[in-house]
Amino acid sequence: MQEKEKSAGTGQKKKWFQGLQSEFKKIVWVDRPTLVKQTIAVVVITVVLAVIISIMDSAILEGVNLLMK
Repeated sequence: MQEKEKSAGTGQKKKWFQGLQSEFKKIVWVDRPTLVKQTIAVVVITVVLAVIISIMDSAILEGVNLLMK
């Protein structure tokens, strides 16, 4: 009985991996130049937002310090 359960589990795993493989074949991968452009855009936007948040944080901290005096 245990052998049947083990073989059934193996069959399910194999079926799952086959489904996974068929899904990966459906993926449309972008070309390298597009990937580079999008990566650069994400990095630039992240840096700009980090600078903006840092400036706002410093300004709010200074404002709070002025109120506390």
